[in-house]
Amino acid sequence: MFRSVTESVVPLLLFVAGVFFLFRLRGFYLLHPVRTLRRLAGRGEGRAALSALAVALGGTLGVGNITGVASAIFIGGPGALFWMWLSALLSMGLHYAEVVLALDTADPPGLPRYLGGGFRGALFSLSLLCLSLSLGGGLQSAAVAEAARISLSLPAAASGALLALPVLLFTVGGFGRIRATASRVIPLVTLLFSLFCLGVIVTFRQNLTCAFASIFRGAFSLRAAAGGGIGTLIRRASVGFRRGLLSNEGGCGTASLPHAAAGTSDPARQGVYGIVEVGVDTLLLCTLSGLAILCAGYTGEGVAPLLSAFSSVYGFAAKHLLSFSIYLFAFATAIAYCYYGKTALAALGGEDGRLFPYLFAPVLFLGGLFPLRLLFFFSDLFLGILAVLNLSALMKGADRIVHLSAPLIGFAGKGHASGRSPDS
Repeated sequence: MFRSVTESVVPLLLFVAGVFFLFRLRGFYLLHPVRTLRRLAGRGEGRAALSALAVALGGTLGVGNITGVASAIFIGGPGALFWMWLSALLSMGLHYAEVVLALDTADPPGLPRYLGGGFRGALFSLSLLCLSLSLGGGLQSAAVAEAARISLSLPAAASGALLALPVLLFTVGGFGRIRATASRVIPLVTLLFSLFCLGVIVTFRQNLTCAFASIFRGAFSLRAAAGGGIGTLIRRASVGFRRGLLSNEGGCGTASLPHAAAGTSDPARQGVYGIVEVGVDTLLLCTLSGLAILCAGYTGEGVAPLLSAFSSVYGFAAKHLLSFSIYLFAFATAIAYCYYGKTALAALGGEDGRLFPYLFAPVLFLGGLFPLRLLFFFSDLFLGILAVLNLSALMKGADRIVHLSAPLIGFAGKGHASGRSPDS
């Protein structure tokens, strides 16, 4: 039952909600990307806003950019990458909406008020706590363990300790320390991984056209449909949407937590950072990861396909480069999810959540002992619960979101009326 909900109902809800906000916000972020990004310039609240961006982006980066993309391509074919892109375009509006509403209803150190109190708030907090342990802890540790086993022949317990101890060290100091750590680690992770993947794509650039062709052909395969494959087509779309959600977490409400604590006075401006998160995570990093796998011609689950792609370019050093990338991804995500777990524990009455790092560290230590598919299942499940709760709250607050976004929606409307080009 739970599997059918996460595989069919949640992607459908994300699609419907994404289209709803795309129209309500007049698609300003797609029609006017340059003007939208200019909204980020010229304010004095940059440091707090960027710290919130770093934590939220750390939560979305993770090993989903590697294992999630590889899994999506392996299960749903290259076409799943197209559905990840569509998921990202729709998730941009959802990310924006939840950040705007979170700042408007900020109530630190607990959940933003728009998520509700009572049973609803408790269920969201409990699901977030479980997600922090499964996706933020177990899944990151399992990926690090697999990479360490392949590259260094380390047992899972040793790689778990190498991840758990630094995370514990950097998260016992409170929310401020987590934000400071994330703002230093995230840019490094993004830059290094992008360069590594670009090296593979450039080396196999002769296959780039074929890779894109396989993505679009696989996304809309008439052959699959003619052969009773409508279910296959839906499955590919579902895999792409679920892996897109696992990667960018659009619509599940996690991005609202660090942004709500940013304390900025312009919710619409802060919401643009939510759009940037999805762009960097899915449209940039997941695309680079997927193209590197497809161009090099390797398939499979886990880190093996990208490791093979890296090895074909970087030789013996490949396994160390990928292991280092995975470790940084996992560390960044674990830091962010420790922030989420602390917030969830505080909302459940655990004072300021200070005990969460001591609960989180053992999961990081033992995460490599759990099967990857089981961790993906629980991550999908808890993300699905969060998405249902968050999307219903966003739909309720849609009028308020539109009101707070009036300056951005206004220039979108004027652009259509005047017939000017989007970024003129």
